[in-house]
Amino acid sequence: MKTLLALSMLFGLAGVASAKCYHYENAPSDVYVCVGKGGGDSFADRNKGQDICTAKSGKKCGPVGSSSSSCHSNIDKCYDENGNAHRELSGY
Repeated sequence: MKTLLALSMLFGLAGVASAKCYHYENAPSDVYVCVGKGGGDSFADRNKGQDICTAKSGKKCGPVGSSSSSCHSNIDKCYDENGNAHRELSGY
């Protein structure tokens, strides 16, 4: 039983740590922000991403609506943690 619980926690944490490209609820549908590459998912990462989203979209982006470990945009709306626009970002 302890082994099963330990494995569930390990896989649960691994899933959270790899999803760091965020789409915020009030953001335009094609705007994603990828932050904190190489680290764990944190409120600081989400807040930093929200600040970048708000600056790039011109309106308050709201809370995280969805997340992923990568982003693809045909119109360069994948923003990195420095606010630079990209067509594609992965490995988050």
